[in-house]
Amino acid sequence: MNWILVTVFGAFFQNLRSSLQKKLNKDVSTLASTYVRFAFALPFSAILFFIFFRDLQILKEILVQPGFLLNVSLASIFQIIFTFFLLYLFNFSNFVVGTSLSKTEVIQVALFEYLILNEKLNKFGISGIIISTLGVILLSVKDLRLFLNNLFSKTTIIGLISGLFLGLSVVYFRAAILTLENISSNFGKAITALFIGLFIQTLILTIYLIFFEKSEFKKLYRDKYECLLTGIAGLLASLSWFYAFTLIQSSFVRAVGQIELLFSYFSSRYIFKEKVKIIEIIGIIIFVIGVTMLLLSRT
Repeated sequence: MNWILVTVFGAFFQNLRSSLQKKLNKDVSTLASTYVRFAFALPFSAILFFIFFRDLQILKEILVQPGFLLNVSLASIFQIIFTFFLLYLFNFSNFVVGTSLSKTEVIQVALFEYLILNEKLNKFGISGIIISTLGVILLSVKDLRLFLNNLFSKTTIIGLISGLFLGLSVVYFRAAILTLENISSNFGKAITALFIGLFIQTLILTIYLIFFEKSEFKKLYRDKYECLLTGIAGLLASLSWFYAFTLIQSSFVRAVGQIELLFSYFSSRYIFKEKVKIIEIIGIIIFVIGVTMLLLSRT
């Protein structure tokens, strides 16, 4: 069950990264904020990669692995699109509706795993994913009336699209990791996929910003310390996810990883002293039941 500990670790740092990135999103453009997640994590991933392998020749061996470059490129592009849509949601007053529905990515991951990787779940596991997703949506909604009133709004569509691209990126990153048959270490596979993915993402967004939003670089320099913290948190989160992907199906990882929302809930409850709502308690209970069913499906 090491993958569970790694997943919880990743969820904690993803919650931290999201909080930092949401703050940055107020000062810079949506794409510049997206850029921070990748560009400021890249140097640290490069250091880890070269410390681990200690041989530049490994890059050539990695890039010629059948399917790796295609899968990691698709995953990287899909993750950029997901991050953009998620940050774009914060521009709407009812963004909580869209972000709630972006949590359907776990269901979409399970579907894409079956279609792309031919990895199946039993009925008990599928039920667990659906129930845990429902719990997460209830926990993130907070105001059920607002959610229902805006269910057919623009933010709903954006939220579902966000979940779609996150689901695709997760499955293609796992597909890329599975092609690395020349690397025996699970950590080696995880850091390889992460380093190459971050390089592709940083390259694409750097080119875009240079040509279309060059002024954003000055803003990022002004917030360099926040950007650096965001990059470190993002690196630890992604590395944890990727390592977990080497151990088990990504649908299990992402379902348990929804505990990220519990971290967010407890921080608002005990740090910011926000009042607890009955719908949040119901959401937590349903989430725990769903994840328990999912874990039991593995036994």
